[in-house]
Amino acid sequence: MSLKILHTSDWHLGKVFKETTFELLPIQKQIMDEIVDITRKENPDIVLIAGDIFDTYNPSFEAEKIFYETLSRLSEQNCFVFALAGNHDSPDKLQISKPLIAGKHSIFIKSTAFDESKDIEFENENFKLALENSFLKLHLKNEGTVIALKCLPYLSEVRLGLAGDEYLKKVNELLSIEPQFSCDYFILTSHLSIAGAQQSGSERIFQIGGIEYIPIDFLPKSAHYIALGHLHRHQKLRNATYSGSIYPFDLAEIEHKKGVSVWENGKPDFIEFNKIPKIRKIEFDSLEDAVKNAPEDEAYYYVLIKNPHAYTTASIDALLKAYRNRLVNWQFYAPDVPEEISIPELHSLNEEEMFIEFYRAKLNKKPSQDILSLFLKTLEEVKNATN
Repeated sequence: MSLKILHTSDWHLGKVFKETTFELLPIQKQIMDEIVDITRKENPDIVLIAGDIFDTYNPSFEAEKIFYETLSRLSEQNCFVFALAGNHDSPDKLQISKPLIAGKHSIFIKSTAFDESKDIEFENENFKLALENSFLKLHLKNEGTVIALKCLPYLSEVRLGLAGDEYLKKVNELLSIEPQFSCDYFILTSHLSIAGAQQSGSERIFQIGGIEYIPIDFLPKSAHYIALGHLHRHQKLRNATYSGSIYPFDLAEIEHKKGVSVWENGKPDFIEFNKIPKIRKIEFDSLEDAVKNAPEDEAYYYVLIKNPHAYTTASIDALLKAYRNRLVNWQFYAPDVPEEISIPELHSLNEEEMFIEFYRAKLNKKPSQDILSLFLKTLEEVKNATN
């Protein structure tokens, strides 16, 4: 009786850096190749993809093609692949492939917390999958192992249709349910932020009136392994593990190690990618200095400008030209934002105050009166159009 899991998350396929001409998708394709290579070498029983498969609700055709090709290649390695929707993924979009996958391949995609259709049953010479009491019951035939797997996609207040205490009560209920059938391993996978975990820059999401962190005590202590997605730093909390994102999507993530988590019979491991190009951070006093002193090698760069003085379109064009497709992103220096942000309650704010708080959380400053006026005017037009 044994079980080996390969756990990955936060692929963000199709992500675009709007400030530059950097093309990330070819690198993401290389990373998919490496994940398949690692899977072939490690020979896991199951692969868990814990959300944020895509970067937007409407990914490009090429991004979707890479995802489904990767699913197919992973399942060909004699493992069962489970994927679930993150906050960046459209639940409806992921449902589209269901008729082509469900019951036909060793692949399972969970798009909503309450998607418990009966057409998920699957059986071949290696696996038998069925639904039992809201759990996926997976039988590994060669090992004689029975796994109780709970897959919970992104659990937001909007997607659950609840708020405040009612929302927390429901999340606690969903996370704390334990299998009612005999099994050798109890595995949970979800896409959420656990209180006490370390965040990075690119997964920060400001939620007016929202509950950003889930108490760690909501997680079932009896689970052998909890595979999480959403936070981009690889880390472990009790019996839960964040595999982290597959690439540094933000300046704060450049020093993070990137790879996949592996768990085998209670022993955790992390396999770092070694075939993907690294990003270097370089700092300059001004845009002009960044252009004048642009490195001539073929490395990828994230440029930080210390002096945020006025700049022109021409100076930005000069920066992009100097670095060509090697400039991942650039930004002006800004003071670090504290990890813990006080989130006001929704009922205590009017629409104008909500926008001010949202703007402050995103840009670390208050909106100008012109921007505020534009927002209020646009809001009024939307209200009139929907009445």
